[in-house]
This record gives sequence, C-alpha cells and structure tokens, in this order.
Amino acid sequence: MPRKWNFLSNYGLVLTHLFQNSDATLREIARGTDLTERAVYQIVRELEENGFIGKRRVGRRNTYTVNEPAILSFPVYRNLNVAQIAKALGVIMDENRARVTA
Repeated sequence: MPRKWNFLSNYGLVLTHLFQNSDATLREIARGTDLTERAVYQIVRELEENGFIGKRRVGRRNTYTVNEPAILSFPVYRNLNVAQIAKALGVIMDENRARVTA
C-alpha cells in the first residue's frame, strides 16, 4: 500500500493557514490542516523560535502574526520571503476549497 504524503510540508500548511487566519486557535489550525493539535503545537513553536511567526497573548487566547519579510532558508527559495510563498499557497488552497465545496 503506498504511503500517504503531502506536496507541502506540514510547516507550509500551518504557515499558510496562519497567514490567512491569524486569530485561529491551535484546534482550528489542526482542523484546517488535517493535522493533530500536538503536531500543530510543535510546528507553531518551531516557527516562532525560528522567527517566521510572532505570538501575542490577547485575553485567554494567543494570536499569531506571520513575519512576512522573513526569508526562507532553503537555497532554492533564498530570494523569496514568507509572504510571497504564503500568498501563492493561499490562492491555491482557496481555489481547491471552492472546487471541493462546489
């Protein structure tokens, strides 16, 4: 049986989701990306540690902001920032959602 895999890494999925929904909870991110809450927690923590997102406490919730000018570290993408990638992926995800719900 072939292994299930994603074209995008889980990090890319979470980052794109946060770019589109900065007020999303970890549970909402997990639902929106089809990942476990634990996996989302770890990914969000690592994205924050590496400067790709910022976290701010608002009341009892955390809100996240994508550090749009952050440059991706992979050599192929060294001229692209997070905002460029997230916007492109967001368009693709929106188009796919529209097709699935139609």
